Amino acid sequence: MTVDAGPRAAVGTPRAHALHVADSGHAQRVGTAAWVDRELAFGAKVYYKGWLGDDGRVEKHWIAGPEGTRRTREALRSGQLEFLDFPALIERCEGTTEGLHRLQAEELERALAEGWPSVAMTQESSRRQLVDETEIAEFARQEGGYDTLVARAPLRVLCQLDTSVENEVHVFKSLGVHHRHVVDVGWDVALDDGRWRLRGDLDAHVAQRFGGALAGALRDKVTGDDLHVDLAEVGFVDVACAQLLVHAARAEPESRRVVLHDPPRLLRRLLDVLQRPASLVVADGDRS
Repeated sequence: MTVDAGPRAAVGTPRAHALHVADSGHAQRVGTAAWVDRELAFGAKVYYKGWLGDDGRVEKHWIAGPEGTRRTREALRSGQLEFLDFPALIERCEGTTEGLHRLQAEELERALAEGWPSVAMTQESSRRQLVDETEIAEFARQEGGYDTLVARAPLRVLCQLDTSVENEVHVFKSLGVHHRHVVDVGWDVALDDGRWRLRGDLDAHVAQRFGGALAGALRDKVTGDDLHVDLAEVGFVDVACAQLLVHAARAEPESRRVVLHDPPRLLRRLLDVLQRPASLVVADGDRS
C-alpha cells in the first residue's frame, strides 16, 4: 500500500494491510482522506467504517463535509464508497469475530462481483480498551482476517489509530498487532524480505509506539529465529529508543538475537554506553 500526501510513503513495495498512526483527529482525517481519495481515483470500491453522531447521519461525518475530498463526496452518492457506523457494524456481526470476518468477505465478494477492479477497506480507531490478554488476542485475530483476504484478492486495508482517543495500552498493543507495517508520525516500518525495515527518526515522542511495534515483531518470530532490523534509512535514534532495543535483546532467549543492519553512528555509540548485550548484534559489513 502506498500512502500519499497523508500517511508517509511506505517502505519498499506497496503493502496490503497497514496501520496509520496520528496524534490528533485532524491529522488522522488528513491522512485518511488522502488514502481514500487515492483508492477512489484508481477505481477501487471503498468500504469505510467509522463513528457517527447520535443522529446517525453520514452527511454529518467529516468525510462527507469540507474536510473530505470532492471525489469522496461524489463516491458516497454514487455508491463507490460505502459507510458503516461502528454500532451498526457490531449489530450486523452479532459481536463476534466470525461475524466480522464473514461481513468482510461478503463485502469483498460483492464488490468484485459488481466489477470493481480492486477493493479498499478502512476503519477509524475502534476505542477498545484492550485491558487483558484475552481481548488483545481477539483483536489480533480480527485483524488477521484482513491478512487472509488480501492473500487471495486485490484488497488494500488501512487501519487508523488516533492516539488522542485511545488509552496507552490500546496504542501499545495495536502497534504490536500491526508491526508488519506501521506509518507513524516521523517514522515508519515495514517487514520486507525477512527484515524489519525502519525509516525516519526514533525519539522519545514515539518511544512507546516503537516499543509496541518492536514487541510485536519479536513475538512474531519463531523460537530460534533472529530479528533482523534494517536501520539504513533511520536518521536519528535517541536514548529512550536505544534502551528499548537493549532491553528487548536482553529479554530474548540465548538462541535468538536482535541483529541491527546499518545503524546510525549515534546509535552505535549509545549502545556502547548502554553496555550492549551479546544478543544485540551489529552486523559485520554495515556502515561504520
